[in-house]
Amino acid sequence: MSSLISAWHHRPTHVRVWALAAPMILSNISVPLVALVDSTVIGHLPHAHQLGAVAVGASLYTVLAWAMGFLRMGATGFAAQAAGRADGAALRQILVQGLLLAMGLALLLSAIGVPLSGAALQLMQPSAELDEMTRTFFHTRLLGLPAALASMALVGWFL
Repeated sequence: MSSLISAWHHRPTHVRVWALAAPMILSNISVPLVALVDSTVIGHLPHAHQLGAVAVGASLYTVLAWAMGFLRMGATGFAAQAAGRADGAALRQILVQGLLLAMGLALLLSAIGVPLSGAALQLMQPSAELDEMTRTFFHTRLLGLPAALASMALVGWFL
C-alpha cells in the first residue's frame, strides 16, 4: 500500500501522465467547444430562433463528428506497434490510411448529412424560420467536417 501512495506522489509520473492526457482532453472537447463558441456569439443577436438554430445544428453536427471517434483511437494501437518496431514506413502508411479514411468518411457524411438532417428536423418539427436557419448553419458546419475528422486521425496517430 505504501508503494502505491509513494507512486501517487511521484511528480515525474504526474508530468508524464499529464503530457499524454492534456492533448486528449483538449481534442475530445474541441467539437463541443466550437458549438459553445458559436452559441456565445449568436446569443448576442436579437432573435431567439437564431440561437435555437445554432443549438440544434450544433447538436446534429456533434452527433456526426462523435460517431467517427474511432478515427482517433483506431490508429493508436497500430501506430504504437509500428513505433515500437521503429518502422517508419509503417508509421507513414498508418497516417496516410487514417487521413484518407477521414476524408472519405467526411465526404460520405457530408453527402448523407443533408438528407439525414432533413429527417431529423422533420422529427423535431421546428418552425419554418428555425428549420431554415438550422439547415443553413448545419450545412455550413459540414464544410469543416473534413478538418475535424482529419484532426481525429492525427491525434490518434500522435498518441
